[in-house]
Amino acid sequence: MRRALCLSALATASGKIYFSETFGDGWESRWTSSEWKKSDGTQGTWKASAGKWFSDEKEDQGIQTAEDSRFFGLSAGFDSFSNAGKDLIIQYQAKYEKDIECGGGYVKIGPKLSDPTTFGDPTPYNIMFGPDKCGYTKR
Repeated sequence: MRRALCLSALATASGKIYFSETFGDGWESRWTSSEWKKSDGTQGTWKASAGKWFSDEKEDQGIQTAEDSRFFGLSAGFDSFSNAGKDLIIQYQAKYEKDIECGGGYVKIGPKLSDPTTFGDPTPYNIMFGPDKCGYTKR
């Protein structure tokens, strides 16, 4: 009886996944690196890595900034959708391995970009969130 009840509860909690990424093999072909800061020499690069601390190196792989004190941007498109009348859950995981003095790791969800290489600070968005730290405060 308990098993049937648990399975029934799980079935009602399921939903449609509109976008998912684990940064496994081939992630570079699914994402476009921004060139927004390339002309002024402050554009950073990304690398695939499990980082310093992991349980399973292949399973815990993600992307990591490859340089300090740079600007980073990465975008991927997905099909348009509507969540009218339904909750929308957006989540990601960030693991900071260095104590940064000033920086952030934001997610922007917005309209399709005509040129994804221009993704950056001035890019329009509908939803933006993520950790931010500057000085001794965390927001």
